[in-house]
Amino acid sequence: MSVILGLLFLAIVIGIAIWRQRKAVPASEEKVPLTIKLKLPSIWKRIFVHPGHAWVKVLEPSLIAVGVDDFTSSVFGSVEALSLPHPGTRIQQGEKVWGFRRGKRELAQTSPISGTVVEINRELVDNPKLLAHKDTEKSWILKVRPDRLKGELQNLLHGTILKRWNQAIKDQLVATLTTAEFPVLQEGGEIKPGLGDELTSEQWEKVNKEFFDSDE
Repeated sequence: MSVILGLLFLAIVIGIAIWRQRKAVPASEEKVPLTIKLKLPSIWKRIFVHPGHAWVKVLEPSLIAVGVDDFTSSVFGSVEALSLPHPGTRIQQGEKVWGFRRGKRELAQTSPISGTVVEINRELVDNPKLLAHKDTEKSWILKVRPDRLKGELQNLLHGTILKRWNQAIKDQLVATLTTAEFPVLQEGGEIKPGLGDELTSEQWEKVNKEFFDSDE
């Protein structure tokens, strides 16, 4: 009987020691494979979109690309110059991070993710027309090492919800520009490419305030 009690006491002591050791290690430092935590196959190469009209594409467990959606490219129109953060810059989801300019027209856009900028698209800087390219390997703006990818992806839109949101945004744009003397949507229901080039300064300011929260 004394032997059994001794073994039971030893098991309890070992259990308490293991519990204390695990409690002393922050969850962020536990050696859990990142690919398991993120369920990488379910998000690999998928596009996630922030309500500020910027997208995220997971390239690797610790590297993502970001760019602007078709809505931004269409309603802003031609871009003459970009203002981008330097590699090494820390960025936060929802904060103004990059900007576009054409003449006196400017757009400051929010980052869809938090992390550290590791690379900027030099080709895009030299040729801003690539922003409207359908191939994300050409139109990406930044590559970022994310801080809280799993948690922040939950704040973004994708799949069926993204499709419904895109349709709602198009309907809202049509309602915003009801007085315009040109078609907002082309045949097929998509926003007219280069629409922003046809907007007056007053119309652009209205679109900027309505869809990009420029007052924040």
